[in-house]
Amino acid sequence: TRALSGSVVMAVGGYAGDLSAKSVLAKHAPRLAKMPTTNDERSSGDAITLCSAVGAAVENLDKVELTPCAAVMPNAPDSDFKLVVSDAICGAGGRLLDARGKRFTDEMATAQLRVEAMGRAKGPFRLVIGESQAASVQWLCDFYMDRKVMKKYNSSSALAKEMKVEKLDGVGSEAVYAATVMPALYSCAGGLVTGWQDADAGKVLAEAKKPIDGLFAAGEATAAPFGKLRSVTGIPLLYSIYSGRMAGRAAAGSDKPAADLRELIISCMTAPSKVVMDDDAKKEGGDAGDAEKKEEKPLEEMSQEELIAKIKDLQANGPPAAAADSGPSGISMDEVKKHNTKEDAWIVVNGDVVDVTTWIPIHPGDEQAIVAYLGQDASDEWNMIHKPGTLEKNYVPEGGKGPVLKGKLGSGAPAVAAGGGAAAPAGLSMDEVAKHNTESDLWIVLHGRAYDVTKWTQV
Repeated sequence: TRALSGSVVMAVGGYAGDLSAKSVLAKHAPRLAKMPTTNDERSSGDAITLCSAVGAAVENLDKVELTPCAAVMPNAPDSDFKLVVSDAICGAGGRLLDARGKRFTDEMATAQLRVEAMGRAKGPFRLVIGESQAASVQWLCDFYMDRKVMKKYNSSSALAKEMKVEKLDGVGSEAVYAATVMPALYSCAGGLVTGWQDADAGKVLAEAKKPIDGLFAAGEATAAPFGKLRSVTGIPLLYSIYSGRMAGRAAAGSDKPAADLRELIISCMTAPSKVVMDDDAKKEGGDAGDAEKKEEKPLEEMSQEELIAKIKDLQANGPPAAAADSGPSGISMDEVKKHNTKEDAWIVVNGDVVDVTTWIPIHPGDEQAIVAYLGQDASDEWNMIHKPGTLEKNYVPEGGKGPVLKGKLGSGAPAVAAGGGAAAPAGLSMDEVAKHNTESDLWIVLHGRAYDVTKWTQV
């Protein structure tokens, strides 16, 4: 076990993702703990729990801002988790309509005022925007449509018919995009008490308002020093950036010695038994040249001259060819599609092909949350509400009750590198990835997996 000592900056988010009976919300704002949330389980109040144990002061834990634009997900309508719809839709001309198809609030008012207006109106509520107005935020509409929280109608009258009203207030006759929305927990205004001026800026304070040595905090882990302003669109993010920079400067200026985080990470990632140093090579009867052939020096240890030489070598000779692989490259998507019933159920999550047949009846998020994606790639939906590693740690052996890993997604045929390019997992060659190199069609490879990041270039 390795220990990292030195200054600590708490930037782990708020506490609006934990609705359990023992949560911060249940203790300080029990009424709010009964509401849906746009935060996932990572926002669990860890900063408050950890820092309170060393005497940190907290305040305003009953203050959590709500959003009026939390979208109901069709595949999990009763889930406590909701996907927040960006206020950019409202800014582009979107309209908030009640069950009668009437506008009931100013869409550009603060989140607090819009939520209060919802309390006086009758739901279900819809956020509606015309096709022409949506042009400036088209990528957002596409994003929400991909996640099935927004739907496109050929005309506003088609939506009005579905809502069983005569017409929609403030919406033209053109095609429209619509999402069913409701109030939900959004941003925590309470948290750790930190200093804001002079020598205490960014530092976590104890009950006596004195700074705790070496402890800093930022973002939703802290109590915001302002009130209603927090419900203004963009303020929570701006506050996180400002307080983060303030805590970072304070921690960097601390005279408390700290371990080298870079060296700690590298030492944890590199298995010593796989690293052959010059002295070790000589002991085995070799020389330094043999050692270099056995294990090339890591990039982070190269000098500027060595890095330049490495780049020139890659430019001249290209990357080393992938090792020949005569085995299968994984399970094909066509095979996955065959397993699309509750009695024989497979899904794909982040490249893993998973048999969820025995998991469906006992899944915590109910059956429908899985059944909606049988025989499909559910990676986007899964990653939207789960932290990395959640599925992997729940794998069970064949015959067990739970998710069973069947293998990796691939072409289902032997992987062959085309044109000397290195074959990537999932049956893709680097030559194929290289074809997708424009702003409108952009792929990258990260940790051996190919990702389509076209939409992210606009963010």
